[in-house]
Amino acid sequence: MHTNTSATAAVLRDWVQSLCPSDVLSRPVETQPECAVLAWAASGAMDLTGRSDGAPVVSPAAAYGLLLETAEALARITAQIGSEVRADPGLLLAGRAGLLNLRRGGQQTAGGAGRLLRTSDGWCAINLSRQDDIDSVPAILGLDSVGDDPWETLTAAAREWTATDLADRAQLLGVPAAALPPAAYPAAALPGAERPSDALPADARSADARSADARSADARSADARPSDARSADARSTDARSADARPSDARSADVVPAAADSAAALAADVHREAALPAAAHPADVLPAAARPATGLADDAARPVDRPSAAPSATPDHQCPWQTMRIADPVVGARLDGLVVVDLSSMWAGPLCAHLLGRAGARVIKVESTRRPDGARRGDPRFFDWLHGGHEQTAVDFHTPAGRETLRELVSTADVVIEASRPRAMAQLGLAPGERVHRDGQVWLSLTGYGRAEPMRVAFGDDAAVAGGLVGWDAGEPVFCGDAIADPLTGICAALAVCCAVLGGGGQLIDLSMRATAAAFASAPALTHGPHRVLVDGADWVVECPHHGRSQRVLQPRVPQLDGMK
Repeated sequence: MHTNTSATAAVLRDWVQSLCPSDVLSRPVETQPECAVLAWAASGAMDLTGRSDGAPVVSPAAAYGLLLETAEALARITAQIGSEVRADPGLLLAGRAGLLNLRRGGQQTAGGAGRLLRTSDGWCAINLSRQDDIDSVPAILGLDSVGDDPWETLTAAAREWTATDLADRAQLLGVPAAALPPAAYPAAALPGAERPSDALPADARSADARSADARSADARSADARPSDARSADARSTDARSADARPSDARSADVVPAAADSAAALAADVHREAALPAAAHPADVLPAAARPATGLADDAARPVDRPSAAPSATPDHQCPWQTMRIADPVVGARLDGLVVVDLSSMWAGPLCAHLLGRAGARVIKVESTRRPDGARRGDPRFFDWLHGGHEQTAVDFHTPAGRETLRELVSTADVVIEASRPRAMAQLGLAPGERVHRDGQVWLSLTGYGRAEPMRVAFGDDAAVAGGLVGWDAGEPVFCGDAIADPLTGICAALAVCCAVLGGGGQLIDLSMRATAAAFASAPALTHGPHRVLVDGADWVVECPHHGRSQRVLQPRVPQLDGMK
């Protein structure tokens, strides 16, 4: 059987070994599907990847294969230290889209607030999810004002900028933006390369691909651009559903496989460090995009790697960095451990939810003045992530409120926060400035890591920063729905479980960019090609190697009593 299961399993063993010396992943995995491409098609996330008027894209399937292994590792470790958690990877990635009835938008995010813009040397993702972001467009471009449609102005102006310069300029003004790293490009799709369809790599083109002229920004802008006032929740499902499904008359495409602190602080993470909503190995990233080699100044001493053996997967990076903040506790378990969740939106709450399912007691802490931003959207999304959690609201602006928060953090076995390091320091909660109880695990979620606290990130642009995109006819398209958020959530849960299994006493620095980068560098698939064919109102993926096919499924709506 020609699969890459052993390679992805080796990646997960390395990840686990970076936090604990367990051999829990030593026995072979027997539950993985034969073909990650067919699993990707069934997940609901493939249906969210690609142009709205074209075939869904196969190319991120290797990353999905790595996610399957991540979910298997989480199941095995939770079974050792608590209740086994069998998470559904497809539901993790596409559950929000199922609730909100989102569809793929190609170079527009599924939620509608972000775009991939062609620049003079590549591609840049920009997210205008808030009115402040829209209002910042003139300053980003150095203009006095822009027209009624800021996207039209940005799209035209982007071609005069390099991707890095445009992203840096937007970040300077607090607008989430990211350049697609050079290492992410297929060889024939490198900026400036000649790109005739017969020269594109198999994973980056579809047969009978549309011509470059037909895909020009001007030709597509009217259909692709939502009005400024539209939110993801408010976008018309009917208007997009017709575009999302193929017509019977379309020809088949052939696509071979690709080789927060409590809400006040959480709002900072979303805009200033990482949530709703990161790219190839560090040695191939441009200097500005390389993961930091150390943590922020308020971190403590580094954790020695339990195993002295060299990495089995030197070309595939780990999504987290760790530091020792307290002594470990032998025999620690998740059952009954107290998790204080100060995060908001998606990644942190997803981590907390998975830990709760494993047996931990989760206390959700929000600011009385700035509740979790997820409450502003469809309430089912918030309920999906927080079902069964204890919830409390604290006023961080009062001495009594701050003392309550400090008590909660001091007594917690696991702390989940997603804010700038300085925000926690202002509350007297910086992990490097306090004494931690033995075995305490501190999970710090950011957009770009604690060493780059000023950069903001949302799930879609963080994925681009990490190089995790799909490829359609030589051009990048967004992968899934804010995919760096749920990937970070499940990786965070795995990291915390590994830390507990190893006795705890660690600070885990986990960024959305590093997470996306880890999945973007997943071991390449070892069989193919795979064909994506139209079948009436559906798309079907065929795997000739295994003689099987799979209909591309739309995102499912999760149960509100848990992610089963």
